[in-house]
Amino acid sequence: MFAGRYLWWMLIAMAIFLFFAMCFDYVTWATVATSGCARVAGTCGPIILTMTGSMKPAGVYLAGGIMLAVTFVRIRYIGMSWLWSAFVLILFIASAPFPLLLANAWTGQLKPETVLSNLPLSFLCLVVLSTYIGWSFEESTVKPLGNNRIRSFVIKLAAAYGALIVFAETPAFAAFPARLLGMQSLSAAVAALQPKLYDALTFGAGNDALGYVALAVVAVGLATTLLPVGILRIPAWLSHPFMLPGSRR
Repeated sequence: MFAGRYLWWMLIAMAIFLFFAMCFDYVTWATVATSGCARVAGTCGPIILTMTGSMKPAGVYLAGGIMLAVTFVRIRYIGMSWLWSAFVLILFIASAPFPLLLANAWTGQLKPETVLSNLPLSFLCLVVLSTYIGWSFEESTVKPLGNNRIRSFVIKLAAAYGALIVFAETPAFAAFPARLLGMQSLSAAVAALQPKLYDALTFGAGNDALGYVALAVVAVGLATTLLPVGILRIPAWLSHPFMLPGSRR
């Protein structure tokens, strides 16, 4: 999937999400108002329940599914490892509640301090990576993650560290084994592991400061892979003494 199609599908998915998260309640109200169910007691409830309890969540899930699918396809199309798909999946699951919080902006109930206090590290990582893979690698000589092995290793290491922090601080991952597989014991084991893993990763600090450092390393590292090679050589050029052409060193 080339960059233009990836961006197009991402915009479609965002439009679907915004419609169901912000505007679908008005569709439900219009449906109830025009159906005439108010004339018969008890007939509006099933309509409202179906539209808000089934159709609205299905639309939000559809938008999320499109975003995940096109991101996975794009990652493979530009030649990145499948491990980046696993990284995206972890970030997506952890940051899923946050866009629903942003949907409250439509009703005027959302305050900037609420956004900042609830802004998850996973959402920022997801935005950075989604923006990066949207770069038109097909029409440039730039390779994903660049040609420098050391820089690529540092980016991958920082991304893995950030993914572990996100996994450790997200209770939803502990609930999945019980919800999807019916394995209550596994869920209990994961729930018991998460606080210990989080303390180990943050060295007992109890905050995401190191996670944001890892995010900054990933963001800066990915950004440098998009710079022209000539720009990256400027420090080497400046390190040589100023010499006239043809002069002896």
